[in-house]
Amino acid sequence: MDRFIYKNGAVLPLGDGSICLKQIKSRDGKHIRVYRKQTKNGESQLCMVSGITGSQEAYRMAAVGWLREYARAALSEKVRYYGGIMQVSVNRIAIREQKTRWGSCSSKGNLNLNWKLVLMPHRIQDYVVVHELAHRKQMNHSVFFWKEVEAVLPDFRERKQWLREHEGEYMRY
Repeated sequence: MDRFIYKNGAVLPLGDGSICLKQIKSRDGKHIRVYRKQTKNGESQLCMVSGITGSQEAYRMAAVGWLREYARAALSEKVRYYGGIMQVSVNRIAIREQKTRWGSCSSKGNLNLNWKLVLMPHRIQDYVVVHELAHRKQMNHSVFFWKEVEAVLPDFRERKQWLREHEGEYMRY
């Protein structure tokens, strides 16, 4: 995969859809302003407005910054929704960039979720969130833990398998 995946015209997965990166030239050679817009044909674009040239890393950081904030809102909403269904609470939600994990849950109720989850289909995001929330009841992967997951997502095995088969495609971002 191209090291600079966040270049002009790149299309990234985003939930059940995609988003196209668009670099827009401006006079500001120090900052990158990032915003999302819908085109007339309904496509989603992540616009990055700047006069910075020769620094693909700056554009990567700007795009990832926006995606992390998007992940914070979207995944926090999923935690609230499924936490209500499962009757569990969390102390804190942190959005991180983990190299080998999609999520974790501490005994204090702190959830760590990988921002790259928002790139995956919603059903997989839901699986990871439910998996981590199930640790609020069972801090292990026992039969009882999996019953907690299955009570909310009866098809969790298929989702878990999908994640195993496709996670490498998403970790590259």
